[in-house]
Amino acid sequence: MIEYDELIDGCLKNDRKSQKQLYDLFAPEMLAICERYTKTKHEAEDVMIDGFVSVFSHLNSFERKSSLHTWIHKIMTNAALQYLRRNSKYQLCQYDSKYEGIEDESVDLNTNMSCHEIMQMLRCMPEDLKLVFNLRIFEEYKFKEISNELQIPENTARVYFLRAKNWVREQMTKLEH
Repeated sequence: MIEYDELIDGCLKNDRKSQKQLYDLFAPEMLAICERYTKTKHEAEDVMIDGFVSVFSHLNSFERKSSLHTWIHKIMTNAALQYLRRNSKYQLCQYDSKYEGIEDESVDLNTNMSCHEIMQMLRCMPEDLKLVFNLRIFEEYKFKEISNELQIPENTARVYFLRAKNWVREQMTKLEH
């Protein structure tokens, strides 16, 4: 088992071996997170590199009370959101009317599709839907948090999530036939 405290201490001392070990330990999973927000692997790699620059730049602020994995995951999510904002990869229209059509917020991804096939399907999802879908399903943000993060009304987040769920259902139906 890897001793995170020693690894963190080494990184804080700018020990290249410790930095590489931390990168190698977390990079595969963090790349997968970044791929959920981008269209290409190249974009995802760019986002992940930006994220790791942030990890190493802010490691001294990491409070060791929480999980290193969770902390790095949050940084990668923020790096992806920053990338999308910088590159105007999403445009969200606002829906101000009351929307109460979401009782079941779950999305059933129980399918015969492989993880790779699901990721390919999600890459094709329209950017605006994918953003809200990722934040809700994978990051487990509440609609209020999505609203705050994207600076949109909470009802708008709900509408986009419902549209994303419907898009996933349609794609899965097409693939099963």
